[in-house]
Amino acid sequence: MIAAREFETQNKSSNSKGRSGLVRGTVPRRRHSASADEGGPAGRSVPFGPPPLIEGEDATAYDELLTLVSAAVKPGDILEDIWVRDVVDLVWEAFRLRRLKANLMTASAYSGLHTVLEPLVNEGLGELVEDWARRKPSAIKEVNRLLASADLTMDAVMAHTLCENLDSMERIDRMIAMAEGRRDAILREIDRHRATLGHTLRRTVEQIEEGEYRVLDTKSVKGNNAA
Repeated sequence: MIAAREFETQNKSSNSKGRSGLVRGTVPRRRHSASADEGGPAGRSVPFGPPPLIEGEDATAYDELLTLVSAAVKPGDILEDIWVRDVVDLVWEAFRLRRLKANLMTASAYSGLHTVLEPLVNEGLGELVEDWARRKPSAIKEVNRLLASADLTMDAVMAHTLCENLDSMERIDRMIAMAEGRRDAILREIDRHRATLGHTLRRTVEQIEEGEYRVLDTKSVKGNNAA
């Protein structure tokens, strides 16, 4: 699986096209002749609406993920085009949820810090925690000193932060598992679709070949009778 960090960067572009030159939210299609597309342009894309991005997400990274998945799956028809888009959206959703879970821990760390420092600070704890959250160097230095005096590290702070957000973390984990399960189900559906299509094509070819053989055999018999 492609590393999540390749696609979880901040949004740096607001252009309507990514570096790959694709229209947002389209599945890259194999090239056809103009006649095969009923007079349409060769290599056209199938639109499925805009990508499901939220504030701060990189549209170019989404397009790159879509291109990579499409290149790996090589969709052969409109159904597979739809499934590829669904897979990409679900992969993106799982990336997003993991990123948001980490950001929730970071944003809530001040609460865990307050719990850890409460036995160590007699007064001014609230102000110290607020200054630490604002990343004031003097507050950061004091917090590190207090933690070290109790033989603690930031792991203790994050442990309390996790406990305070455990219900939310578990819900996010379930959402990730659901997205990954739906993704895997779609990939299995693509495999079944291709297997069924392959069986149908083989049966059609066999019927055609059988019909041609009967025609040729009939002609041969007639020719022998005429002789």
